[in-house]
Amino acid sequence: MLKRFSQLFLSIFYFLGGVSLFAYEPEERFRRPVALALMQSGTLVVANRDAGSVSLVNPAEFELVFERKVGQRMSDVKAIPGSRYLVATDEEASELLLLEALEDDVRIIRRSAAPHSPVSVAVANSKAFVTVASLWSRRVSLFYLDLDLGELRIDRFVDLPFPPRFQWMDETAERLVVCDAFADKVAILTLPDLRLLAIRKLPGHNVGGISSDSKGGQLLFSHQILNPFAPTLKPRVFWGAVMKNGLTGVEFSELFGTLRHPQGPFARRTFYPVGVNGNGAGEPGQILLTKAGVVILAIRGTGEVAFGDSLSVPWTRICVGKRLVAGVLSQDEKQAYFADQFGDSVHVLDVETRSLVDSISLGPTPKPGLLQRGEALFHDSNLSLDGWYSCNSCHTGGHTSGQLNDNLDDHTIGTPKRIPSLLGTAETGPWTWNGLQGSLTTQVRQTLATTLRNGDRKVGLATHLDEESLVTYLFTLPLPPPLSEAREEPHDPEVLRGKLLFHKLGCNECHRPPLLTSPDEYDVGFEDESGLRKFNPPTLHGVSQRDHFFHDGSAGSLQEVLDSAGHPDGGGLTSSQVARLVAYLRTL
Repeated sequence: MLKRFSQLFLSIFYFLGGVSLFAYEPEERFRRPVALALMQSGTLVVANRDAGSVSLVNPAEFELVFERKVGQRMSDVKAIPGSRYLVATDEEASELLLLEALEDDVRIIRRSAAPHSPVSVAVANSKAFVTVASLWSRRVSLFYLDLDLGELRIDRFVDLPFPPRFQWMDETAERLVVCDAFADKVAILTLPDLRLLAIRKLPGHNVGGISSDSKGGQLLFSHQILNPFAPTLKPRVFWGAVMKNGLTGVEFSELFGTLRHPQGPFARRTFYPVGVNGNGAGEPGQILLTKAGVVILAIRGTGEVAFGDSLSVPWTRICVGKRLVAGVLSQDEKQAYFADQFGDSVHVLDVETRSLVDSISLGPTPKPGLLQRGEALFHDSNLSLDGWYSCNSCHTGGHTSGQLNDNLDDHTIGTPKRIPSLLGTAETGPWTWNGLQGSLTTQVRQTLATTLRNGDRKVGLATHLDEESLVTYLFTLPLPPPLSEAREEPHDPEVLRGKLLFHKLGCNECHRPPLLTSPDEYDVGFEDESGLRKFNPPTLHGVSQRDHFFHDGSAGSLQEVLDSAGHPDGGGLTSSQVARLVAYLRTL
């Protein structure tokens, strides 16, 4: 009672011209916002990755209201329609949180364990359930929701053949579309039973957003398309032949008529490019569409927002911030709000005038160190010629898009190679498929020169400090958890038998402990277009979380590596031996 009286007194005191003694003062720290939600009250809720917090923002007054630490590493937040409640995912703690947004605070109602590394959540309009996509466990789960009792209960889950991230749920909550976090796969499921209907493929990778168009005829995916047959030479990069950026629209009849075509690429689709020669648009992201038909697209790699009166007309692009990773429309659709990950801020844009109105700081931040600089550079498409792509474009999330790229790292042209994962590989040199580079700093320098074509830019050339920053960031990229661990699979006696067989067959001669690689090159029965037959073996740490194998990506599973491709030494393994080796490799 006394507290309420004090707050009322201070509010009146402030209204009459005094200064509130309890004005919120945010701490100095890196927040790194990754998601936005708009409450019915008009308040914006921001999920901050590094701070493990959520921030309340009043966009009408362009001010930060409050910040509350609720977890360890926040990855998403969504408002529950027609209520003051939210759901948020904590990737580090593997939890789904039910939150209540108050006028000047956030209250934790419930924490519920979720499958390993939840990265996104979607809410049914009925408020009956939510779905959670979990990255490294490769699962989508369904939680039933009871706001009256404050309950959040997992009901079921389904395993996917890829690590998921972005989700789209239809208005009736009967269909769910889930995208590959790194590569080109799309899963289509029914709700609420989570029945997997199909796995389809987009003509690209690094999906940054999903949205249905204003007329409801197609689902839009923002992504990039890497051409494996275009070497990263200056003219090819300039004309957008190496990397295309844009949106792919897939008709709903094509999406949900998939029982006849449960596998393979979408047949009926339309690509809407963003970026022109001399002005690429690296890493298209969040898609916002107004009822009037205006398309608003965040371009993550260049810190821009693109506006279009339709999908088929030229875009109007404006510079906004550093890396725009999430966005929402105001309730009247007159304004668009975007979270700037490396700017630690929220930007307010006017939809009609297509201009930046204001930027709202989420609080003071320390001076960026090498790590912070390196992460920002890794995701910066402006580091490349004309802004067509960033390091993250191919090594999405520090992992891999699984695509082939002819990037001159092997000093040849016309020999595209599979893009390796960078997770946990900073100490596993030498680098490049033919082991030409023994220094990670030199490798980064070469990538800047021959892949990003940084030396061909007119301004903003990378410095030695930039190289040092990128290397520092690469050394912080952790290995993903083994698939068996992420799924909490019970102990399998075949694992030990597989490990013993691994050593008995001499696999450890090339994949030597403890790094499970070696500095040498070996002829394993493959040859690239230039006649190269000896390749440096990639580390097997993290191999259970990869979906493409060999320098040309010709094997799509560990089973194919050992069985169809006959690796190592021409195969000749029995089915039980293959099963034992796969069981062991799933633990790496």
